[in-house]
Amino acid sequence: MALLDEQLVEEWLNRQNFFTMRGIKCGVDEIDLLAIRPVPAGFECWHVEVQISYRPVGYIGGDTNARRRTHDELSAGVAQWVEKKFTSPRKIQRRNEILPGAQWRNFLVHAVLKDESELPIMQKLGVELIPY
Repeated sequence: MALLDEQLVEEWLNRQNFFTMRGIKCGVDEIDLLAIRPVPAGFECWHVEVQISYRPVGYIGGDTNARRRTHDELSAGVAQWVEKKFTSPRKIQRRNEILPGAQWRNFLVHAVLKDESELPIMQKLGVELIPY
């Protein structure tokens, strides 16, 4: 199902005049989508991760245990997820290999999350949200 969701998001981006690259290898990890479109000042560049679930079994950021997480545990887990998906040196290096010097915006396309309180933390960390 994840492949289908990524294809739908890619089609949506293409219809907004983005050139897209999907499934970019980054060591043992990958980048779901990079989207680039020309604008008068150069290029608009998006790094898009797709996390679609309608019956989530775990949290995006950290512990999969059903216990109630403290705010600090929640924030730490989300920060770790954002670093893994968007801001790790390996991800930054890979994006720079594709388009040196570009300013990338980070997006999460999401459906239902086990804990909606993860979303404002992601936004504070610079991740823009697109509901599926």
